[in-house]
Amino acid sequence: MVCSFHHKGEFIPSLSSIKILNKENEAGFRVLLVEKGDERSLACDGCRELDVPLCMQYCKENEDLEKILREFLEQTKPREWAKKGLIGSG
Repeated sequence: MVCSFHHKGEFIPSLSSIKILNKENEAGFRVLLVEKGDERSLACDGCRELDVPLCMQYCKENEDLEKILREFLEQTKPREWAKKGLIGSG
């Protein structure tokens, strides 16, 4: 995935910040964005320094992905700020 290139400068799908999974009991897929990185995946930062995140530039379903990414960033940003002491944690 392109996010491994964003973070590491090379394409390593296993390290990707975005995981596309088939739905188990129905047609379609689920999109998961990694909030907290580890040795298996890199945390999604939404490519904040870019005008358009790389995943949205290359995804054929970029309108759907934009909604998912926007929701993800709206949920994770307050937690990041709380960890940094910029806002109260709840």
